[in-house]
Amino acid sequence: MLEVLRPGLQTTVQDAGRRARALGVPGGGAADPLALRLANALVGNSPGAAALEVTLAGPTLRFGAGTLVALCGAPFTAALDGQPFPVGRTVAVEAGQTLALGGTARGARAVLALRGGLSGQEAFGSRGTDLRSGFGGHGGRALRAGDRLAWLPLPPATPPRAFLSPDLHTPTGPHVTLRVLATPEATPGLLDALTGQTFRVSGQADRMGVRLTEAVPAPHDPARVSLPNVPGAVQLPPDGRPILLLPDAGTHGGYPTPLVVAAADLPVLGQLRPGDRVSLREVTRAEAHAALRQQEHEVRQAETALAWWYAGQREAPHKSRPPR
Repeated sequence: MLEVLRPGLQTTVQDAGRRARALGVPGGGAADPLALRLANALVGNSPGAAALEVTLAGPTLRFGAGTLVALCGAPFTAALDGQPFPVGRTVAVEAGQTLALGGTARGARAVLALRGGLSGQEAFGSRGTDLRSGFGGHGGRALRAGDRLAWLPLPPATPPRAFLSPDLHTPTGPHVTLRVLATPEATPGLLDALTGQTFRVSGQADRMGVRLTEAVPAPHDPARVSLPNVPGAVQLPPDGRPILLLPDAGTHGGYPTPLVVAAADLPVLGQLRPGDRVSLREVTRAEAHAALRQQEHEVRQAETALAWWYAGQREAPHKSRPPR
């Protein structure tokens, strides 16, 4: 059992999200999906197992039983019973210990995975929390002090000594460049305006979307019909201030979407915080696919190596000491 002593700014249960967009339900899931996969791999979980997503200021948690945990994503400060707790490594936690997550100077979110994965309310095939609709996760809401969460059982394991390569960490601000693809709604003028300047993230930033402060000339078409949205779409509302959509965004909308963020950069998008500066760089479809293939290759290498470690323990449980 995991007891929440202090909830942090916004801590929710998230997993890999749901596939119910045809029903008008947002996909949801971790805003930094790479952090989720890597944290789960570090504790021997499946890639989409449910974990805690912490935002800007983390929670304080007391463990009622021993387990393995891993923190990935933005470089949050953290302490286990007052001792420094690393990001990107597997740590064995004993019953009664307290993990306090602080804040982060860069990025917005981190994922804390527990061996076995968190249990919780499942809706439309996912345990991810949809805050707007109030379902999934822990009562469909962010954690509160006094909440108690359980995790699913897995055999005990020795934590690997491995640590993640810095190359696998999701890039964070204060200045990031997002690769974008033009959609059929992109005109030469819009492309020049959107890719020719640096934007700043406004205070309107949550799991639905990130609004930028600088405006560009926005097309106005009262007859435009509502069209499907996807995470990463760059919407242009009438005031011309772009909105970059995140996992909890609605499945359709009436604003033009001249650009969409390349899939390889969606984790970076999920790490934007108010005040960050953002540049948009147009790439071709081939370049976007190549970037995603390279990213998948590197992440799967890490996942495979860690899966091999845990599989080896199942096959030879008497060999509890890691290789030197």
